[in-house]
Amino acid sequence: MDSEVAALYAKSKDAVLKVHTELPASLARTTFGPAHRVGSGFFISADGRLVTTGTLVEGAESFWIDWRGQRIAAKLLGRDPLTNLALLQAQTDAPTPHLEFGNSDELRVGSMVVAIGFPYDQPSAPTVGFVTGLDIGCGKRIFPVSYIRAGCRLHPGQGGGPLLNARGEVAGLVVAARAEDQCYALPANAVKKLATDITQHGDPQYGWVGLNVAERRLPASDEWQVYIKEVLTNTPAALAGFQDRDVLIRICTNEIRRSADVLNTMFYRRCGEKLKMSVVRQGLTQEFTIAVGKRPVESEPTVVTAPLLVPAVVPVSGTR
Repeated sequence: MDSEVAALYAKSKDAVLKVHTELPASLARTTFGPAHRVGSGFFISADGRLVTTGTLVEGAESFWIDWRGQRIAAKLLGRDPLTNLALLQAQTDAPTPHLEFGNSDELRVGSMVVAIGFPYDQPSAPTVGFVTGLDIGCGKRIFPVSYIRAGCRLHPGQGGGPLLNARGEVAGLVVAARAEDQCYALPANAVKKLATDITQHGDPQYGWVGLNVAERRLPASDEWQVYIKEVLTNTPAALAGFQDRDVLIRICTNEIRRSADVLNTMFYRRCGEKLKMSVVRQGLTQEFTIAVGKRPVESEPTVVTAPLLVPAVVPVSGTR
């Protein structure tokens, strides 16, 4: 395994870089933290687009990267507080090496993964681990999509780096660490979706239909079902004819058995898309076609991943 990890790291490390941010003096040493912070990031395209954590860029007014011994200015294209992702554009005309995305749906508990980042503002290093869970939340915190939990021992500064699969493809974006024995990564499929949204629209395009759902275990059974707890008024769901207590069994071709199935399916839906949804009402299966709308700001969850667990950025003194 040593030689395989070494080869993977050698192949991938040039696309992983240090990301620096500087806060305005008025915000320094406030709730946003120290004025100068540094973390990790990685290129996702040959034109210099890169991703890192939203934690690193929050409140900042200037951005730059260390890459191949150069300081290169960067521009913030957008960030998503819900997932803790930020997309930047490096101001360089040179083609940039970039990592290829894998299909994060193929990950399973036990899959080997390798995180690459810059611990404590030191040179980059790989950290080997295994997928230990695919979680829709942590404690009372609910994620907008299932995150990859990996047994990688990470340190401050490695947040924003890639989590790679055994083929060297991006499996996820490291967004938080818990203690120093595991990390959470936003899946590659979600990173791709959000990067495309921000590039094309300037912000994430979350689909929304106006349903609040809950799950319950069936009596004397190991099976669960998801039911509609509330249909919000004047929403696509209300217009389509959904009712409270309808049991949701299918969205498009995806079977719905747990609340996580709903979140993971709806996360990738786009505004304007038509969905076929099936419910059971009074013992009878009914099908609806619903037009996906854009989630209003007031409906966004108050729990986000940015303050989750241990911040994976390093505060440093001075400007570089």
